[in-house]
Amino acid sequence: MSTQTEAGKPQPAHGQITVTVIAPRDPESRTFSFRHDELVGRAARSSADAFGYQGGNPSFANEKHEVLDRTKSLAAEHVHDHDTLHLVDVGGGV
Repeated sequence: MSTQTEAGKPQPAHGQITVTVIAPRDPESRTFSFRHDELVGRAARSSADAFGYQGGNPSFANEKHEVLDRTKSLAAEHVHDHDTLHLVDVGGGV
């Protein structure tokens, strides 16, 4: 299960990564913890929900602006602890 973290809280458990997520219509980034084996699509949906986005097909793009495969795990898409990800909609703008 993915959880949003807050400043001053303990770091995620072993097997989890903490990432910063930037959403296109929100001036503030947010920090989330996910299992490293969580699917990109599921993690992106959880983040989109936390930002208040409804519907769509959310995914993440890395800092090279490469959209991650929603059907692969975060680890398989080379997402590492403390990475910054951009929330995107693969079916159009979020």
